[in-house]
Amino acid sequence: MSSAQKPRAYTENEVRNKLLDEIWMLIDYWHNAERSDRERMEGLAFSILSALDGASLGLPKFIVAPDPHPHDKGWNLSEGKNYFPENYVLPIHCDIAGGLHELFYGRKPKK
Repeated sequence: MSSAQKPRAYTENEVRNKLLDEIWMLIDYWHNAERSDRERMEGLAFSILSALDGASLGLPKFIVAPDPHPHDKGWNLSEGKNYFPENYVLPIHCDIAGGLHELFYGRKPKK
């Protein structure tokens, strides 16, 4: 970073891209691992969860919380069922979730 640029928070787009780039790196790693298909799939899933938990260099821990539809609680109660806790009133900043799967292939590295 040049001395003229003041440090700043990453934008939502920059954070999203960093996470998606990490996942693509993990795919390459586990694709080339000499393990069974099942072991590679489990390894990839574990690595992605580890990245979300903050165990990946260069990425922080991410917020992963249920975000049910506002009517879900009432409907489940009326059906006598358990419901997921609501989190849409918290002051969450830089929430990159909600469209990662739609953006995933757009971040695929060009080989």
